[in-house]
Formats: sequence, C-alpha cells, structure tokens
Amino acid sequence: LLDAAVTAAKDDGRRSLTAPADDGSPADLFLAARGFRRVLNLTYARLPLAEADVPALTRTARAEHPGYRLVSWEGTVPDHLAATFAASRRAMDDMPMDDTDYGTVAWDVDRVRAVAKAVEERGEHLDTVVAVDASDGTVVGFTELVVPGDGTGDGQHYGTGVLPEHRGHGLARWMKAEAVLRARGRHPKLGGLLTDTADSNTHMRAVNDGLGYLPTHRTYEYQLELQQG
Repeated sequence: LLDAAVTAAKDDGRRSLTAPADDGSPADLFLAARGFRRVLNLTYARLPLAEADVPALTRTARAEHPGYRLVSWEGTVPDHLAATFAASRRAMDDMPMDDTDYGTVAWDVDRVRAVAKAVEERGEHLDTVVAVDASDGTVVGFTELVVPGDGTGDGQHYGTGVLPEHRGHGLARWMKAEAVLRARGRHPKLGGLLTDTADSNTHMRAVNDGLGYLPTHRTYEYQLELQQG
C-alpha cells in the first residue's frame, strides 16, 4: 500500500509524502524503517467542558481589546465579511511546522465557502469567531470549531490565527475563550473540545494551557522526500 502511494505521488509530481503516527505505535516504527524522517511533533489536548473554568473564560472573553471587536457566526461567513475573512487565512502561512513540507494554501471567498458547505453536508456545525479591526471593519484573526451534528461527543478546533501585524494583543486567547463559551452554551450535551498543536508553537500551546486544555497524547508527522532539491 505504501509503495502504491509513493508511486502515485511521484507520478503526480509531488515533492514529498507525509504521514502521521501516534507515539510508540507500530506506524511510528514502520515509517522510520521505510525511510521517512520525523519532521514535526504534535501534542493533542482536550478541554472537558464540564470542568471548564467558566468565570475565568468569561473574564477573558469579555475583556476589552481597544481597537478590536469580536464577531461570530455559524456556518458560512456573512457576505460583508467574506473577502477579509478569506484574506485573514494568510495568518496560518507562518504557523510553526518545523521541517514539514506543507507549502502554503491560497484562500479565496469560494474556498472558505466550500469548506463551510462541506462541513454542513457532513451534518456537522461550523462555528467561527473572528477579531475585527474596529477602524475599518476587516477581519484580522479567526478561530474555527466543528461540532458533531447531534451536539454530543467532542468538538474539534480547525484552526486559530492572527495576522502578523495584529499580534501581541491577546486576540487568539480572546477569540478562543469566546468560542469555548459559545460551544458550551449552544451545545449543552457536548463533552469536550479537541485541539492539536505543534510542540514548537509555544504561543498557541500557552493559550491552550491557559484556557484549561489538558494534554491527551502525542503524534509525529513523518515525511519522505520524493524529489531532490
């Protein structure tokens, strides 16, 4: 199976092939033995909503951030925010990924709407909280959460990012605290929220730790180079 995947990737002109493996799993040993090298360490964490510090989360979410305001929605981005929401996705371009050959993803309005539609068609709920620059109404940061359709089990964080020129104001923590409170209020039967963060992404790990997320396990991203240079 791996040989077939490698052949297909080479035929498609890909530079590299990546694969995840849980710490200490058979895949962890298998990939290393097949020439893959470990390029990224990820820590998974969970916030048990029944144990969440709601007063602390509320203080964080309600704290004033001069020059910014929070906006939220479920499903597809509202039309008046669509263009700058798509543009804000470049906040993920410099996300710490160590040696992983991910490149960058070009986002436009059609792409963000397609993601929302895909989540809806799976029967799940996509909830988004963004930070808006009060001076011009543009989206400068976002956090996304996907919740199972029946509102039970665990929700999954899809991404959190702040544009480089707006970092240093606590916006990621602010948005994520609001997202947790929204999930807790809108889906009272939800058990918890899941996230995964690169070990080298010390800022986001600190945000998660401060909001009460607890580590559950570690995984590794392995990579096989398919082209030289």
